[in-house]
Amino acid sequence: MRQIIVILFAAVLLSGCIPRYATHRPALDMDIQNEQGEPIPHATLWLQTHRMPPGYYPPPEKFTADDNGHVSVSRVSEWENMIFFLHGTMIYSWSWCVEAPGYLPREGNVESLRSPVKLLKARTPERCRLAEYAETRQ
Repeated sequence: MRQIIVILFAAVLLSGCIPRYATHRPALDMDIQNEQGEPIPHATLWLQTHRMPPGYYPPPEKFTADDNGHVSVSRVSEWENMIFFLHGTMIYSWSWCVEAPGYLPREGNVESLRSPVKLLKARTPERCRLAEYAETRQ
């Protein structure tokens, strides 16, 4: 039995890759509120997937809040090869931006996301950079 395990381990190392189940988009649940804690209906969440090594730049995905200011994003994962070579393994990270008419956009990375996301009133209209980027790519 020990020889079989050693042979399988050697075969995996010599092949240079193993399959892994990678998350391409995380599951998110967030509430969007104003300074007083009231929900902001129909606010927009832009979610950008970053992949390293570079070379693949998908446009940001757009999600809209419901009447209660809640946004729910489903997780997307798939199998891919993890290659044991320089720049062979894909590493994913995500950034987000929330915008609503009359409010300042708020952005960050998924690791720092804490619900509820509170938006401040704006004196002048502003947009998320991710929204501008997505609209220029269409």
